[in-house]
Amino acid sequence: MAISPSPLPLAMGGLKIAQHAFLVTTILALIKVVHFIYLYVRARYQFPGPPVKNFWTGNLDQTMADNVHEKWNGLFSRVIYIGDPGMITAITNSNWPKSSAQYDGFRPLSGDALFIQTDHEKWHMQRKRLAPAFQPNIIDAQYPCFAKHLTHYVEYLDTAATKGNAVDFSLLHVILTLDFIGEIAYGVNFRALANVSDCRISQLFEIILPELMKCGLFPLRAKLPILKKTREMHRAIAELRQMAAKAVENVRKTDDAVPETYSKRSKRIFEILAKQKETNGNYSFNPKELVDNYGELG
Repeated sequence: MAISPSPLPLAMGGLKIAQHAFLVTTILALIKVVHFIYLYVRARYQFPGPPVKNFWTGNLDQTMADNVHEKWNGLFSRVIYIGDPGMITAITNSNWPKSSAQYDGFRPLSGDALFIQTDHEKWHMQRKRLAPAFQPNIIDAQYPCFAKHLTHYVEYLDTAATKGNAVDFSLLHVILTLDFIGEIAYGVNFRALANVSDCRISQLFEIILPELMKCGLFPLRAKLPILKKTREMHRAIAELRQMAAKAVENVRKTDDAVPETYSKRSKRIFEILAKQKETNGNYSFNPKELVDNYGELG
């Protein structure tokens, strides 16, 4: 007579497995809760503000109060809290002078030019003069050019994929930008994508950009070019500016348009900026303003 096993030991074994699973789940849940609390506390220290009175809503009700700037802006606080809607509107709807300290590290490339202008009065005057180069019809006219270069970019990737070649996307994006900017801004086909390794502008940017990022963090590095890479960066920027200066010179040599008709004839942004004249016949922008700005573009 066969004796069937008792179901009691099997049930006990299943119960132990369930208990172990529950214990592991509970421990993992507790770890998650502790980790959340740790991140929450660290975030409060990282982003100082009014004390948190409610775990779920934080200090939102206090930071949005009209008088928050009176209550929580301490003498040595690095953060200014504003809750008054009128004050927020006044700040966000006004043009404020740029802090020159934020741009010092990048000034070797940007210079004191059109789009990196920290002098508020100069910026206000230049902004009006820049408007004709960025009218909707001028911007719309650039789309076919962009589509053409983007098609070349996709074809380049297709060819690389077919041949199994590796590509450097960060470099290719710079190259694509150079080709596009070269045509719409200068009217010049750099053919940078077709000659990636031989493109002089691309080579200059490879020298400039890594060192410029370091100068952005440490502006004194650019002002005191002790290191060899810093000196190489300055030489590369000088070469870019020479290219830009030559472009301005070439455009103005062929300037036979009168102020009333130049914007209708030309659709290239750089030509519009380089040829734009005031009512007295003088150019709106001097070569330095154009060179410093377009030196960074190529």
